[in-house]
Amino acid sequence: MAQGVPKAAAKRPKTTTAAARGGRGPRKGGRTIAPKKLRVVQQQQLKKRLEIGIRLRIERETAQRAQGALPKRLSVVAAPPPPPLQKKGGKAKKGRV
Repeated sequence: MAQGVPKAAAKRPKTTTAAARGGRGPRKGGRTIAPKKLRVVQQQQLKKRLEIGIRLRIERETAQRAQGALPKRLSVVAAPPPPPLQKKGGKAKKGRV
């Protein structure tokens, strides 16, 4: 049987960026890296504009077809705006800084 204290495993220093990133959750925004070549950037912009135009065209056509099939006039309802955020005043809760 071996005697004595076993050697401690070598500990690596924790990286601050990984520790900080782990607590915040997922980040907002696109995950694509923008290309540096001008031609590719222009192609991506054109593609995006075309996709938006196609989607809007499909939405308009769908609304027109639905309008033609219904006896009443179709009204497109937009989502209600979110309520304004109210700032709370007063004392801080116990245990919070």
